[in-house]
This record gives sequence, structure tokens and C-alpha cells, in this order.
Amino acid sequence: MAKRPNAEEEARRRYGDFVAKTLKTRIPVILKNAEEGLADEAIRQLRAIGRAIEADAPMVMDVADWPFSGWEDMPARVNGKRPSQAPFFDFEYWMYFRMLRAVRFDETGIDPFRLTKHRDLDKHLAWADAELGKTKSLADGLKLSLDANAHDLSQIAKPGSNHQFGGTLLDIEPTTLRRLNIIADNFGAEFVGDLVLAIVAAEQGIETVLHVKQLPMFVSDTTVDDVTILLDRTGKTAFGERLSAAVRVGTIRFASHPFWAAPQFFDGLPADELGTGSGVLSVLKGDLNFRRAIGDVSVPIETPFADLAVRPTAPLLSLRSIKSYCVAGVADWPAGVSRTDFPMDGSIVAVQAIPAAGEPEPIASAQSSSDAAPPLRRALRWLRRGASRQV
Repeated sequence: MAKRPNAEEEARRRYGDFVAKTLKTRIPVILKNAEEGLADEAIRQLRAIGRAIEADAPMVMDVADWPFSGWEDMPARVNGKRPSQAPFFDFEYWMYFRMLRAVRFDETGIDPFRLTKHRDLDKHLAWADAELGKTKSLADGLKLSLDANAHDLSQIAKPGSNHQFGGTLLDIEPTTLRRLNIIADNFGAEFVGDLVLAIVAAEQGIETVLHVKQLPMFVSDTTVDDVTILLDRTGKTAFGERLSAAVRVGTIRFASHPFWAAPQFFDGLPADELGTGSGVLSVLKGDLNFRRAIGDVSVPIETPFADLAVRPTAPLLSLRSIKSYCVAGVADWPAGVSRTDFPMDGSIVAVQAIPAAGEPEPIASAQSSSDAAPPLRRALRWLRRGASRQV
């Protein structure tokens, strides 16, 4: 009888299957879609990138004249390695670097994904205006922001099912907060959902900072330029007027530290970028940001965060649809879903409190035991403890 694989072997298989499928099916679509509206030379270079990946050719990267910080060690991490052999995290950043080089982003500022990101912006703004009227509380805004993470323009297929865990962690009392950080992920429907959350928080007296990228990475990542375009398009709607009012008085602002677009894990996150002292909640959006927060590991999903080599420098509340192999710190899991062969298409929506390095493991259960504190009280206890350690 064949030996059944253990949890560690299943995690390695999950990672390998995801990488192989992504290289074969998703990467060619991303490169092809980026060609729209570009000059012939940029298209030629994008196709050359695709041929190199298909051939599994050794990667080459030179950042000597790359003006963006945080990329300095990338050549040592990728040069001479093949896409199928390098850590997938390093391969991804190499590919998007090559795509930005193809459009000479550092000279032209051309976003190769701009048409994909902005095509339905007016529709998304209309949706946000409608949702803002229905979003009355901070918990409502957090739930909307979580649900909106399913809108990822880099995905080529829609979720095949719907599961969720950790939702009770969203029941946070706004009077405990003085600052909310939203570390943004996808532009479009997700980002306008984040802005609805930001408006609701700001109007309750909470300083709200949305952290976006300097570089257009991973197809749909929100950049400074995207924010500028959105603010110019909001129009005379309730959403536009309430957003503009909050931006004008400074209760909503946008920040873009080079770290957010750099190929680095969150153990190097400059914690002061998120604010210090008590009453700070930092919401981490999306699958890639979760991967960066814990070192892009593929481990048994029950592995405690405390057992991981990489932890963020500040406590984070992760809101994401699971779209990769990287899952850890799970106490509860959706009933009927395999813990080893789970869907990685966004079908599972997850809320998790990720403690900072050196912090105790948070209680992230969606179901309290008979002698445990209620979920809301547990969430607030984690928030206060985590924030106070940032000083």
C-alpha cells in the first residue's frame, strides 16, 4: 500500500502544482493582455519575456540604473536561476520588473496595465456610491472591503464556490481607534470598496491612511497615478463629495512608501509608516500582501504564525480571498473543505489577525468556546495589545 503523504509533503505539492499551473496558463494571459495599446517595441519585448519563461531560460536582472529602492538584492536572488527553479515570489517580481522595463516605466511612467484597470472605473464608482448609502458602521465597511477583494484583475477565472472564516474579527468598536491604515491591493471595485470603508471611518473621527504603490505591479495593484485618476472622476455624487470632503480636511490621506512595491517581506516593513501608539488598526488587503507578511511559505495550514521565520514588524488584520498556496495560522476552517487540497481561486474568504514579530499568537477563531471571551472582546484585546507594542 502506498504511503499517504504527510501535511508537509502536501504543502510542498500544493506549492508545486500552483506554480506549474500559473506558469503554463496564467502568465501567458497576463503578458498577452498587457500588449493592448502599447508601442511595437514594447510588445516585442513582452513577447520575448513570454518566450523566455516558456523555455524556462535562466533569468537575468540588472538594477544598476533602477531608481526605485528595495530592489538592490534582486539580481543575486534570481540571476542564473530558471523560472521553474527559483522561489515563485522572486520569479514574479523579476517578471513584472521586466514588463516595466519593456515600457521604460522609469522614463515614460507608462502603466502596462492601465487599460485593464481603468476600463470599468465609472461603473465601479457608481457601485461605490450605491454601497456607501448602505454602509453604516465600521464593521459594515470592513465586510465590504473584504468582499471586494474577490475583484482581482490578474485572475483568469472566477471563484468556483464560496466559503469564509474569521469574520467575527471584523466586529471592531470604532471608539477604540484613532487611526486606520488600509494597505491597498487591487484597483477598481476593490479599491473603491476600500474608499467606502475609509469614508465611514473618517466620518467617525478616525484618521484613515490608504497605502498604495509607486509601481504598477501584479496587473491590478493600486498606484499613486490610479488614485489621481480616480479622484478626477468621482463627480458630483455622494461618494465623490464625501470622499473629497474627507481628503480636503485631512481625515483621509494617501501614502506611497517605496516598500509597498519592493520585493521584500514584511519583516522589513518600516513600522512607523503605519503610526505608533495605541488605537492603530492596520488592515492588510489581498493574497500577495499576506504572502509578504509571513515569508511566502507553503506549510500545513494549522502552522502557528509564531512558528514562522518571517513575521511583520506591526500587527496586521488580513482581509483576503485565498488565491495561492500560502496559508498559515488557521484555527477554524470551512466545513467540508480540504485542509490540504483547497481551492486557490478566491473561493475561500479569510480574515486573520497576524501578530507582529515577538507578539503572542492572536485568538482567531470564528467560534468561541464556552469559557472564552466573546469574539468582539478578543479582537479588541488583540488590537490594543498589538498597537501598544509599536511605540
